[in-house]
Amino acid sequence: MRKTPEVAVDPEVSRLRGIPSVERLLSAESFASLIAQFGRDGVKAAVVAHLQSLRNGRGAFDEAGAVATIADSLRQSTSSTLRRAINGSGVIIHTNLGRSPIDAGIWAAAAILVEGYSNLEFDTERGERGARDEHLTALCRSLFGCEAAVLTNNNAAGTLLLLAAVAAAKEVIVSRGELVEIGGGFRVPDVIQQGGAKLREVGTTNRTRARDYADAVTKKTAAILRVHRSNFDIVGFTETPSVEELVAVARKRKIPMLYDEGSGRVVDLAKYGFARGETIAELMAGGVDAVTCSTDKLIGATQGGLILGRAEIIAKVRKHPLMRAVRAGKESYAVVAETLRAFATGQHEERVAIYRMLAAPLDALQARARELTRGTMARAVESDCALGGGTTPTETMPSVAIEIPGNASEFQARFLANDPPIVGRIVNDRFTIEMRTLLAEDLPLLRSAIQQVASRG
Repeated sequence: MRKTPEVAVDPEVSRLRGIPSVERLLSAESFASLIAQFGRDGVKAAVVAHLQSLRNGRGAFDEAGAVATIADSLRQSTSSTLRRAINGSGVIIHTNLGRSPIDAGIWAAAAILVEGYSNLEFDTERGERGARDEHLTALCRSLFGCEAAVLTNNNAAGTLLLLAAVAAAKEVIVSRGELVEIGGGFRVPDVIQQGGAKLREVGTTNRTRARDYADAVTKKTAAILRVHRSNFDIVGFTETPSVEELVAVARKRKIPMLYDEGSGRVVDLAKYGFARGETIAELMAGGVDAVTCSTDKLIGATQGGLILGRAEIIAKVRKHPLMRAVRAGKESYAVVAETLRAFATGQHEERVAIYRMLAAPLDALQARARELTRGTMARAVESDCALGGGTTPTETMPSVAIEIPGNASEFQARFLANDPPIVGRIVNDRFTIEMRTLLAEDLPLLRSAIQQVASRG
């Protein structure tokens, strides 16, 4: 009896035949939880893409591997890359880490307004449409001494809107030493010009006098603008006129004095070891006609920009077409209002996160470091902590950090790979984690991470 010869099977054909149909996978029990979580249409699209990649490649189908790959693909395509992080960098108001953290109590109070409907633009007394721009007026009057206030989506927007409302097609006088560039490459001259105003520079980089402003005023002048020098300071052979001198020039020339204060200094920071600086209330009392500032720096709230000033100036701001483009939403109004209320009631060191950090005594930070390093090779060391956010660019305050002996770059990478990522800094070839910038909820997570990389056992 003659033996039938065996027909060779092409391995590639066999591999392709092993790839199941889309419908068979969608009906498989192993895909049921994915369909419940992401919906059938979304899972189907991911399955089609995965099977097509197998057909185009050399890999064989594996159901468990397919479930894992497709689940990972769905998570990535339906999630934001924004993640919580632990700030051990030594910078309290860290722009790259979201600036000021929001206290849970303030967030909870704001959530009452955000979770449901509110009177954001509804006048409950008249039963008709109202204005969102007025919700912070009474609070800002009592806290800053201004006549009116407006909230925008950030300080750059506030400055842009103010100049557009006050100085469109006219000149604004600014010292050359204040034409700063802030983070992300945004420059003050560009903001001024985008607001429709014309920049008139006076003085020099290091020396500007009150008479330079007075001599520059013409019929084309709309305002004098002072700008906070964010992220740097000028030292040495310098001269800068006081706010009082500029207000006097503005009064004499009958033009408004504007101040892009930027940082939002509600209280004097000298208490925490920083140089004395004029608060917003002091600027308003000194005759400044309008002040703009961020709400997520020294105010310690969410991102926003306040415009504070005389009623007639704020009225122009409210009527300007740009107001709708840069206005803040109900979430910002709720968080900013509750944060300002903490200052108005003298509770900012208890209720505003960055002020709890500033007020924390060194012995409390040392105790925190000892607890986090117990049973490990890490140790507590003296450190310096920066306030950040362009608020006090040349100053720091004493603090305490944890230092982990070993390869600093390797430890930095390992802590950044943690979930959540832990951001520290390398000082003198040692990886360190700052104690002052930590939140209470960070501590157990950080202790676990330190135990894993620096345990003595």
